[in-house]
Amino acid sequence: MRVKRRRCDTILLAAIMVLAGTVIPASAQDVRIRVAPDLIIPLADTDTFGLGGGASFNMDMDFFGFLAPYLGGDIRFVSAAADRFDGSLTLASGGMGMGVFAFPLPRLKLGASYGGGIYIGSYSDPDGASTMVGNVFWKAGGEAGYRFSPSMTLSGGLAYIDMMNKQDGKVGSFYKGLALSVIADIGFGSKNALGRATLQSSESVPVYPIVAFDYAKGPFGSVTVRNSESAEIRDVEIFFHSDGYTSGPVLCAKVPYLKKGDVANAPLLASFSDQVMSITENVRVRGEVTIAYTLLGEPRTASAETTISILNRNALTWSDPRILASFVSPNDPAVLDSSKFLAGVIRSRARMELDSNLQYALGVFEGLRLSGIAWSADPQTPYSRMRAAPEDVDYVQYPYQTIAYRGGDSDDIAALYAAELESVGIPAALIPLSGEVLVAFRMSGGESTTKGSFANSSDFIFIDGEAWAPVRVSLLREGFLRAWSEGSSLVKSSTDARDRFFRVAEAWRRYPPAGVPGIPSATRKPSEEQVRAAFDNAVSLVVAKEVAPRAERMRLSFGADGGTGRQRNSLGVLYARYGMYAEALAEFQAAASLGYQSASVNIGNVAFLTGDYKTAAAWFERAAKDRPEDVSAIIGLARSLYELDRYEEADEMFRRATDYMPELAERYGYLSAKLTGTTARASAVMDRGGGMLWDD
Repeated sequence: MRVKRRRCDTILLAAIMVLAGTVIPASAQDVRIRVAPDLIIPLADTDTFGLGGGASFNMDMDFFGFLAPYLGGDIRFVSAAADRFDGSLTLASGGMGMGVFAFPLPRLKLGASYGGGIYIGSYSDPDGASTMVGNVFWKAGGEAGYRFSPSMTLSGGLAYIDMMNKQDGKVGSFYKGLALSVIADIGFGSKNALGRATLQSSESVPVYPIVAFDYAKGPFGSVTVRNSESAEIRDVEIFFHSDGYTSGPVLCAKVPYLKKGDVANAPLLASFSDQVMSITENVRVRGEVTIAYTLLGEPRTASAETTISILNRNALTWSDPRILASFVSPNDPAVLDSSKFLAGVIRSRARMELDSNLQYALGVFEGLRLSGIAWSADPQTPYSRMRAAPEDVDYVQYPYQTIAYRGGDSDDIAALYAAELESVGIPAALIPLSGEVLVAFRMSGGESTTKGSFANSSDFIFIDGEAWAPVRVSLLREGFLRAWSEGSSLVKSSTDARDRFFRVAEAWRRYPPAGVPGIPSATRKPSEEQVRAAFDNAVSLVVAKEVAPRAERMRLSFGADGGTGRQRNSLGVLYARYGMYAEALAEFQAAASLGYQSASVNIGNVAFLTGDYKTAAAWFERAAKDRPEDVSAIIGLARSLYELDRYEEADEMFRRATDYMPELAERYGYLSAKLTGTTARASAVMDRGGGMLWDD
């Protein structure tokens, strides 16, 4: 009966220990199981008790890196040294206590503990009667061990044990002894035990969504981490991410070795996702710094929260004006809806012999004007003031916003106009002056061609053999010709306009265009008739501006007899290159009547451009007969025959022309294609409309 009671008490004690273990505060950092077989040496009543042995089982938890409260139990068997024992004394105990520990060296652990609890025991006397004993006990001890890893330590321990008893109304010691033990200390990490490296500080500057891609390589802040572990840590890697705003953790720094208690600084990097482009207000968001490392060869991870600021997606500073290129979004659905519509109308009205880029730039400008877009200074952050304070945060609209709002400051309209130009294949440049932003577009012809075709070369910017036309977009309501003229004037009057000039395509290498999610594609557009009328009028004004002064100077040189055949032919070429075909034909016919043979080719060119291919072929054939080696006449005849579906003859003339001038092979290569009918026409539709060889 007494044996059964002893077993029940032992089971109850074990249950109490397990239950207590489940309510240990969650702030503990490590759960450790300690198993210690031991040798018991009595210190009193040595004539009664002999040597003993057994084992202890403890569970402790690590608080603050030096405290270790524990729960434990022991089972021991003490041999008898007196006749009153029949066999050994069995002792079972359970209790709790507090330990302290330290790591003076990375792999050396020193510890001390003090605790107490209750015990029960039993022994048999020589008569076979079983006697139960029990009361409270206390013990104190120390240990020293070697750490194989943070979760495995093997130690040697020495503990003093005093088991109390009450006899004859007096409390005394039932058993006193020393326990020599070998302790196997095994740790089990919890969520809070993954690592004790800590984030000491974090500093960051606001994040600009427009250049979010920069922060994967260039820091927007810094963090300081501390090694709060019990030994040095190695292979330290510091990561950062922010749920919902980054595409994943980014490695900020690697630290090969960090001593216990030391700190390391790391730049704050992030791979921001497209989600940041949906932020329309300045926000503060949660970020997480993760620290991965090894402690005594065992991998560990620690993490800590921090907070970062993200500005709205329209924010920028003018410290590097090229950043405006990020707002030039040629694939913006609203931009494409607008520009492709305008380009379609322009294509049907374009004059073949006038610079094509000029015509498209002109048509897009007029289309935006007809859409009701107008310049207005930003009341809160006007460009002129913000440009003078390059470190202050400015607000720039994306093209779709300028279309939707029907206006903006010069930087807003410049971004829109440049985006529309780029979306239809017209290279654009930006010139952020101190007072406003100009846009320039590249002419189809290079510097020499432009200087030869336009009266006033000061209307252009010539860079690296290219010709660029500057446009003052703030004058959108005034029309293209006025905006071009005023843009040229501003460039001429500015001492640093050329220094501030940058091609959008080149700026995109540093500041790629930003995509804004959820942009509506449909835009409010003017009617096709309005665009056609405005385009024709603007082209006529440009032509008049360029042709009239030059034509007048040429006529003044004719003299009283009305000019020579060469002079009349030259005037006709001037008219023809600007699409004034009726005026050109009159001059060519006058030159021909004066016996100027080159006029025949030019009359054929006009007939070709107006779609009268039979007349064109006749004039080219006449010219080729008079001058068999005139390449202009031969290639003109080949083109006319091609349009008349006389492909074999066209091919023969083409080969004859390229024998004289091989470089024509690439320019008019479609003429040698052995194709028929609509297939041939479709294959060469982009090559057949212009490119006339005027005989001057």
